[in-house]
Amino acid sequence: FMDFQPLLHDWLTSKYESVQLETAKLITNFATRNSRLVSPELFASAVTTLQSLLTVPRTSAKFAALRILNRISMVSPERIVVCNPELESLINDSNRNISTYAITTLLKTGTTKNIASLISTITKFIHDVSDDFKIIIIDAVRTLSLNFPNEWKSIVNFLIDVLKNGEGGFKFKNNVVEALIDIVSFVPQAKETALENLCDFIEDCEFNEILVRILHLLGKEGPSTSTPSLYVRHIYNRVVLENSIIRSAAVVALSKFALTKNDSTLGDSIVSLLKRIANDRDDEVRDRATISLKFIESVKKDMNTDAQDFI
Repeated sequence: FMDFQPLLHDWLTSKYESVQLETAKLITNFATRNSRLVSPELFASAVTTLQSLLTVPRTSAKFAALRILNRISMVSPERIVVCNPELESLINDSNRNISTYAITTLLKTGTTKNIASLISTITKFIHDVSDDFKIIIIDAVRTLSLNFPNEWKSIVNFLIDVLKNGEGGFKFKNNVVEALIDIVSFVPQAKETALENLCDFIEDCEFNEILVRILHLLGKEGPSTSTPSLYVRHIYNRVVLENSIIRSAAVVALSKFALTKNDSTLGDSIVSLLKRIANDRDDEVRDRATISLKFIESVKKDMNTDAQDFI
C-alpha cells in the first residue's frame, strides 16, 4: 500500500468527485485499521479532500463525504476537527439526512463550548427524522455525555424530552433509556435527576422490556439516593397496575429498598408491602414476594448476629 501513496495523492485531486470520494474512503479505511500503513500527510490530504466536498452543491457528494467523516469520528475524532466549520454550516441543511450526519459528527468532535448549542439544534429537528437517524443521534449524545460529564444537565434534559415524547418505536426508546442508564452509572451528579425522570416515564410506558430494565435500575440505584422513598411509590404502582411480568420485576426492585441505610423506617414499610403482595393471585408475583421476605429476614438475622458478636 505504501508504494501506491504517490498515486493516491494524485487521485485525491482528480476532477471527478467519485474518484476523490473512493480514494479518500480507501485511505481512511486503511488508516483506521492500521495507522502505520498511511502517512500522516496522506491522511491529512484525504481529510482536506472530504472537507472540500462538504461545500459542493451536489447532495450525493456531500452525503458520501459526511458518511466517511462520521465513520472516522467514531475512532479518531481529533483528526477531523478541521472540518468543524463546514460541518456547522450543514446543520441547517434542507436535507435531513445531511443535517443529521453533520450534527452527529460534530457531537463526536464537540467541546464544552458548543455542546449546549448543538443540543439545542438537535432538539429542533430530531422529531423530523426517521428512527434510524434518531438512534444515530442518541448514540452520539451518549458518547458526548461520557466525554463531558459536567455538561450533563442539557444532555439529560434532551434525552428525557425525546423519551417522554410519544414518537418513536421500541428500538429508539430503548436506546434513549440505555443512554440514561450509562449516565446514571458513570455521571454520579446526574443520577437522581435521571432516576426521577425515569420514574415519571414508567407511569406511561408501553414496552415491557423497557419497564423491566428501568425497574431493575431503580432497585439497584434507588436505595443509595437521598430520598429512596420517592422511588418506592413509583415501583409499588407497577405492582398494582401492570401485568404479571412487570409486577414480578417490581417486587424484586421493591425488596432491595428494605435494607437501605438512608431511611431506617422504610424497611418496615417494604416488609409490610411484601407481606401483602405474598397473597397475590399470580403465582410468579406471590413467589417473588415470599422469597424476598425470606431473604430480607435472613439478612437482618445475620446483621443482628454480627452485631452481637461484635459487642
